[in-house]
Amino acid sequence: MPNANKPAIVKSAMRVFAVLEFFRETKRAASMTEIASALGMPQSSTSVLLRSLVELNYLEYERKTRRFIPSYRVNLLGDWIRRSPFRDKKLTDLMEELWTATGGETVMLGQQAGAAGMRYLHVVPGGSQLQYTAHAGQIRPMVRTALGHVLLSQMPNTRIRGIIRRNNAEEPNQPARVREAAFLEEIERIRRRGFSESGGRTTPGASTIGMLVPLPKRRAPLAIGIGGPIERIAAKREHIIEVMQRRLKALTGEAGSRFAEK
Repeated sequence: MPNANKPAIVKSAMRVFAVLEFFRETKRAASMTEIASALGMPQSSTSVLLRSLVELNYLEYERKTRRFIPSYRVNLLGDWIRRSPFRDKKLTDLMEELWTATGGETVMLGQQAGAAGMRYLHVVPGGSQLQYTAHAGQIRPMVRTALGHVLLSQMPNTRIRGIIRRNNAEEPNQPARVREAAFLEEIERIRRRGFSESGGRTTPGASTIGMLVPLPKRRAPLAIGIGGPIERIAAKREHIIEVMQRRLKALTGEAGSRFAEK
């Protein structure tokens, strides 16, 4: 007889946490078949659940190996409780340091979401009354954000063209659509100099400088950016670039050794 005092458990919620607990115990990437077998779940249900978690950026999918692994967003869920994988230094601590070093400008961390979106994973809001506004969890078209441009610069041009066309097709405002040739030229400039710079082109009146976070190649890329009113960012431009390059370079060795798959 059911216990009337025991609250009902939603099966889908139970399965999500079962998947996360599975990764906590195994500490490695796993295939859909392996996960389904370990948790005693139907493969069809497991496949749908894992695809949903990938779409929400809680899991990453390695196409070559057909394996899943938790994303950095999962780490951020308990970031205030537990130290992150960057040894004795949290990535969120780095964002706070950049916020201080740049006079309180907005600092953003982003990752690709779905086929052609860029999701803000974590945001340290600007400290001034006039500031650039972004919200954690918000998804924007990749071609419309400085962080998206950084992530695109790591992809081959054939894949970028597909994302441009998809973003343009989903953009109802004709003037906001990007020209493919000009956009690819900008991506090439980002590859050469190592950072993106929106300069008001993606958000009128605001500018963001974005760079890639150093992570092992097998991990889904992360981008970090500093944004604010265009005039204020222009006045600090050289300082922001220097500070970001120096602080991110210091993470290279730490991130690589800590994130290496065992």
